[in-house]
Amino acid sequence: MMRLRSLVPMLGLASIALFAAACTDDDVELGGGAGEGGEPQEPEPGLGGDGGAGGNTNVGGACATDGAGTLVLDVTGLPDGVDPDIAIDGPDPQAVTSDGSLSLASGEYVVSAARVFDEDPLVRTAYEPTITAPSFCLGADASHTVKVSYAPIPSSNKLWMASGKDDELAGFSSADISETAALDASVSIDTPGAGSIAFDKDGNLWAVGPTIGGDMLVRIPAAELGESGTREPDTTIKVPEIDCYPFINHIAFDPHGNLWLSACDEALHRLAAEDLATSGDKESDVLLAAEEIINNQGIAFDAAGNLWVAGGPTLNRFEAARLEISDTDAPDLQLSVSAALGNTVLGPEELAFDKAGNLWGVSGFTVFQIASADLDQTGEKSVKANVSFDIDVLALPSTPAFDDGNGLWLSLSDGHFGRFSPTQLGRSVAAGTAVTPDVLITTDSVTSGLPIALFPAPQGLPLYHSLPEE
Repeated sequence: MMRLRSLVPMLGLASIALFAAACTDDDVELGGGAGEGGEPQEPEPGLGGDGGAGGNTNVGGACATDGAGTLVLDVTGLPDGVDPDIAIDGPDPQAVTSDGSLSLASGEYVVSAARVFDEDPLVRTAYEPTITAPSFCLGADASHTVKVSYAPIPSSNKLWMASGKDDELAGFSSADISETAALDASVSIDTPGAGSIAFDKDGNLWAVGPTIGGDMLVRIPAAELGESGTREPDTTIKVPEIDCYPFINHIAFDPHGNLWLSACDEALHRLAAEDLATSGDKESDVLLAAEEIINNQGIAFDAAGNLWVAGGPTLNRFEAARLEISDTDAPDLQLSVSAALGNTVLGPEELAFDKAGNLWGVSGFTVFQIASADLDQTGEKSVKANVSFDIDVLALPSTPAFDDGNGLWLSLSDGHFGRFSPTQLGRSVAAGTAVTPDVLITTDSVTSGLPIALFPAPQGLPLYHSLPEE
């Protein structure tokens, strides 16, 4: 059981409409959060309490502040072992992790609830709350009931891949991939485009459109990812300044919700977070076009917000402080990487950070790790990988992803993907000996060379959609 709490709205605080302080006899439901795809509805003010349902008011509609009343919290939708995360704001503020009744000093109150998560060895389920009658006047000897309804965010508790097939997205339930198996995706989504993929904080999936003349970026709402079927994006974006093909090699959110594009024009484009709220043609507000950005592929952000770029002969880092203004200056670090055993020079293509801040990369069919201590350098440097090993020579791994158990998932050869356990990730193997993943999934639902993403990403990873800190 795990309870995570944040009062920051972007981390899942339920939408709450405040209205004039008045007592109410009615339960008024606020529309679903991001997990349900709903828009908050404005509650209607009540008619004043009768002392039993809403509370008491003084003459003129003011809320009485003498005495005490009873707040009843009715919480539904959570499995055993997962506690709600409820905040009561008013004369007698409370932080509550269960349902039931509370005696509170009289006055005006607002109840809010935060997103919570279960325990899972691979990918957790995220539960989004909606609130009924959250704002109220609690009078002396009065009682008021607030309903808090939790529901799973449909995109959570799954490993997601671009499929390389007509059903462009494939979602695999965490329970189905806990051990080696042959299986079909639990959810197959037919939607326009799925190259590189990335989740936002609310579990909406962003994907690169693959076709010439089509949309470069699409967003599939979290609410549409619970069941198989054809889905239309609710947001579609083109970036006309990118006029080469295949448009975008890789996408990644920065810590502030801006979306970065590793584009085919050997440049890095930033789309501002506010521009992602609507469809249409968008222009990047920051452009990095250093001549050292050659054949740029995977991109990733570290815990400090620095941007790392794979591609060409080196691994490049751009400091967070310079990501607000366009420039053509060289990266702050150009890192040449060789294998842990032998002297093979690696050409980084895909990237992912682990919880300890180590940087993992893919070069062809070689997986490697650069220790965090070697990443804090500047200029042109060479480094030997801390760990490296080969996988199947037929594998075409794309963006890797870490799970809650610190295992690394990779796309392998056609119709296969797998999990390399923490033990496997802790030792190097000489080149020429392929390492078979601890968990190997065989499926007709995907091809090969595909990116992987989990929602929610584990706490401690420097990803925009990671679990919030406790």
